[in-house]
Amino acid sequence: MSSSQAHADGHSGLMLLQGQFDRAWIETWLGPDRPLHFPPGLEFAQQHALVEQHMLLACLTEKLGRQQIRSAWVDEAIDINAIDIERRWADFGMIAFDMDSTLITIECIDEMAQFAGCGAEVAAITEAAMRGEISDYDQSLRQRVKLLKGQRLSIMRRLIDEKLVLNPGVAKFTRVARERQLKMIVLSGGFHPIVDEVASMIQADACCANRLGEEQGYLDGSLIGPIVNAQAKAQHLKDFASQWGVEVNQTIAIGDGANDLAMMATAGLSACWRAKPLVAERADLAFLGLGLDAMLEHFEETRSPVLTQALHSLQERHLS
Repeated sequence: MSSSQAHADGHSGLMLLQGQFDRAWIETWLGPDRPLHFPPGLEFAQQHALVEQHMLLACLTEKLGRQQIRSAWVDEAIDINAIDIERRWADFGMIAFDMDSTLITIECIDEMAQFAGCGAEVAAITEAAMRGEISDYDQSLRQRVKLLKGQRLSIMRRLIDEKLVLNPGVAKFTRVARERQLKMIVLSGGFHPIVDEVASMIQADACCANRLGEEQGYLDGSLIGPIVNAQAKAQHLKDFASQWGVEVNQTIAIGDGANDLAMMATAGLSACWRAKPLVAERADLAFLGLGLDAMLEHFEETRSPVLTQALHSLQERHLS
């Protein structure tokens, strides 16, 4: 954690809120006796300009924590995160993404199971694993894959053709990351060739995923080779960083489920998009309402001018 982040998330509690705010919402949540209060020294005109661009800067009171507020706003499409005034794209060299429900709208194995007629059974195991309720991820994956035995290999092509859609903000966020010359990898517990297709959609530099066993054009219910589980994702992150000459603290990891926690803990910066509560609680940045491109406001080079100006005003007041 940088010194500025410690200042933002510690002593001052400075938070960036992103979403749609009306007057009633602001009066409910912000004020001297409310869970949030306006940071001292920020002019009304600056805060009004932020609201016009669907942002607010505020400080938490000691009575209510960030997770409690997130829970209260879960249906309001409002995100709240500590802001590091000095965080820059130039400080990072690589991003590792989970795929299912992070880059794309679906859990691929659940969709394949729907095609195969065993959707409810597979989805229940997937949901429990994502919440971290199943300690043996490898076994849970093998159980789900076994239920696909006898399906044609073309089931994956059908999924690619009918179901692959990037989540909101992903295209913009990954385009900016490429422009900033960060390496991008997709680390997925899903399957080749689906993961290869998604990696191509965002122009990632590499991807790692599981492989399904097959015989004469049909899935045989097995997995080939080592499983890409939580520990494997964390190791792949370190290996690719080393390959590209990037320090681990210069990496970003973005996921949504329990299987992503190890790589998120390994990276220098972790983020999640519409994640399970356990993951949102542990991520440095959690986006539960807006698109992934909301994360662009957390880097100095891609911040909106109005946010940059407001942060500079607060920084100057703190230094004076």
